[in-house]
Amino acid sequence: MPTGQVQHDQFGDLLRTLRLERKLTQEELAEAAGSSVRSIREMERGRVRSPQRRTVVLLADALRLAGADRDRFVALARAERQPREGGTVPHEGQAVVVPGELPSAVPDLTGRTEILQRLAALATEVAAGRSDTASVVVLHGPPGIGKTSLAVVAGHRLSGAFAGGQLFVDLQSASPDGPLDPAEALAGLLRSLGVPDSRVPVSPAERGGLFRTLTRDRPLLVILDNAADEAQVRALLPAGRGCLVLVTCRRPLAGLAGAVRQPLDLLDPAAGRALLAAIVGADRIAAEPAAADQLVTLCGQLPLAVRIAGNRLASRPQWSVAWLVDLLRDERRRLTVLTAGDLGVRSAFEVSYRQLDPVIARVFRRASLIPGTDFAPALVAVVAGIDEETASTALEELVEAGLLLTLGDRYQFHDLVRLYAKERLDAEEPQTRRTAAHERMIGWLLLRTRQAGVMFEPDAGRADSPFDAGRPDSPFDAGRADSPFDDDRAAAYWLNRESGNWLAALRYAARCGRHADVVAVARALHWYSDANSHRHPWEEIFALAVAAARAVGSPRDEAVLLNFLGWAQYFCQDRNLDGLATLDRALDLARRIGDRREQAWALTYTAAVLVRTGRAESAVDHSRRAVGLFREIGYALGEQSAASAQAGSLAALGRFAEAAELHREVLAFHGRGTGLSRTGAAVARAGAMMSLGADLAGMGRLREAADEYARARRVFNRCGATFSEASAVHRYGLVLAALGEADAAAEALRAALALYAALSCPWWEAQTLDALAALAGAASDRAAARLLRQRALDRCGELDAPQVRALRATLRLELAEP
Repeated sequence: MPTGQVQHDQFGDLLRTLRLERKLTQEELAEAAGSSVRSIREMERGRVRSPQRRTVVLLADALRLAGADRDRFVALARAERQPREGGTVPHEGQAVVVPGELPSAVPDLTGRTEILQRLAALATEVAAGRSDTASVVVLHGPPGIGKTSLAVVAGHRLSGAFAGGQLFVDLQSASPDGPLDPAEALAGLLRSLGVPDSRVPVSPAERGGLFRTLTRDRPLLVILDNAADEAQVRALLPAGRGCLVLVTCRRPLAGLAGAVRQPLDLLDPAAGRALLAAIVGADRIAAEPAAADQLVTLCGQLPLAVRIAGNRLASRPQWSVAWLVDLLRDERRRLTVLTAGDLGVRSAFEVSYRQLDPVIARVFRRASLIPGTDFAPALVAVVAGIDEETASTALEELVEAGLLLTLGDRYQFHDLVRLYAKERLDAEEPQTRRTAAHERMIGWLLLRTRQAGVMFEPDAGRADSPFDAGRPDSPFDAGRADSPFDDDRAAAYWLNRESGNWLAALRYAARCGRHADVVAVARALHWYSDANSHRHPWEEIFALAVAAARAVGSPRDEAVLLNFLGWAQYFCQDRNLDGLATLDRALDLARRIGDRREQAWALTYTAAVLVRTGRAESAVDHSRRAVGLFREIGYALGEQSAASAQAGSLAALGRFAEAAELHREVLAFHGRGTGLSRTGAAVARAGAMMSLGADLAGMGRLREAADEYARARRVFNRCGATFSEASAVHRYGLVLAALGEADAAAEALRAALALYAALSCPWWEAQTLDALAALAGAASDRAAARLLRQRALDRCGELDAPQVRALRATLRLELAEP
């Protein structure tokens, strides 16, 4: 340990010096402090070895001591009171050591202001001797997060409150030779406190006892850096109530009783830019703000990586920030580029990785094959070739080691750690093993996705695709009886949480020519997509499946999937013309192969698009033809869907009473057993309520319409059908506005806007903003109305549909008004 500062003044010498500096006689000081002249005299002569704490405080008050001077005075008195047993502590005439072992602090620590403030508040309470204040703080986080830098900066800022000195110990958890033995660390601490080598006990227990004795009445700040575990730390905790211990560790040390745990997060973008500016120079970063932001992002907002990037720029003034960004974009080179001198991101991760046992190390490597940003133990178990319980334990160990992050009950890599895990996978496992693990994962994801989708399939009217039966991986052979899901809600929960992984698996299958799998998965997901219309990229999913069906020469599947694709284009993407063109292809193909059901679905979807594009008369004809075809083949569910489209077409023509009658029939149908899943049936009923509400509104029965919208909203909310819920509350707000209930209408419309924004539905956001602008205008709040109209115009963006063009033109006219 570094040599501490030696304080040769005894307490008596200091007392006499301070008294004389203030031109006080012993009698005057005694009177001011409420003490006797004899006591003052004996203390100055060094004959009183243990002045009482209260006496010392009164003397400090009488001498008008404050700040560091007062702390030093009180600390020296405490040192004088330390027991002198066994000749193992400083004796008469021996120097009192005030250690100052903190390393130099980085001058550019950023993004840790709030933590430093919390530590300062805690230090104040600890220095005051409060018994209810925790005196141990564990600063924990992954490699490179800046734990040591923060602890040292905090130590320097807080040192004034701990006049007994500052101790610093590197516990070497990252050392190739293993962590520092607590007994060896204790010996070093005792030497730092002035105990000669000859007086350091041999026994670890005696060393610990002596350390606690020496620290019982001494205000110390202790930093225990790079701790390995709780046992290593416990042995090194001082006994004094006025001592503060800062521990840095990759683990949170959950077994350390009474400690405050402070996790360290990644830098936010602003803090990352500030750190770069501090290292490189503010002017240089200000000249390339976009590149600086990209640099922080490519560094994963990890303080160590940002610091290394800054150091590289600082050492190469001829480099632009954009040049370094280009270097870092290559994932294969990124960890190598993030090395500067003896600082390296890779080496920081290496320390933790080399301490893992073989199974946990394999989990770490194999998890890098998972395509999504987060994952659950079940998927890790598949890719690692172990059981789920072992996978769960391994993942928790990786979190403890700072190599994985948690996201609720799921796990994720930091971007740079994932790159390191991929490096280790490529270096330590042969290609054949890597490929087998990847293919096993892809197969499992595709199968599980099909099994989840099947939970939404109606019991009746299932598809008759050649891929639907007779194949071991058919989505319908892998039916509900063999499903790992209890019901459709459990299936939806899995599909929503694992979407990043199963979607990546589907894309991979499409690239690799696994066309039958792509078709099977997409077809199995159709009914699920109805309740989750804006949650996933359905246009991409169904487009991949259309291409796959064409590749395997299955026109029947192609017709089915073209209908799904057309629906995704017009309903999910608001691209009506594209949807109409795709549905025309579906109808033509279905006619050529004689598939009446797919003809009927194409006509039904087309009717919906025609209503959207102002061609309601044609929509009535299409929907009636669809009703007839469904009735011919005895497909009641399809017939009711077409009837609903027909009712919507009639409503668009102003024939609201006829539309309401049809919609009530549809609502009654879905109230009976239709074979739909629980979620599917609920969503269908709520959809019928929505349509009925529109009919009632058209007839001027606004309060009844509001009730239908409110009912529908509650159902959609329970089903997790977010877009449909947004649509219901949007229409509810419009009806309330028409009823003159402006405040309630504005509240509903703002709720709808938040839901649309969460799903990124610009056209629907624009309509909602326009409605809010109308309310603001009616309330004579012209400034608010103008701002809302501008936002609505922005959300119209480059969308190109008749209704969008009309709204855009209206908004521009309104904004042009003075």
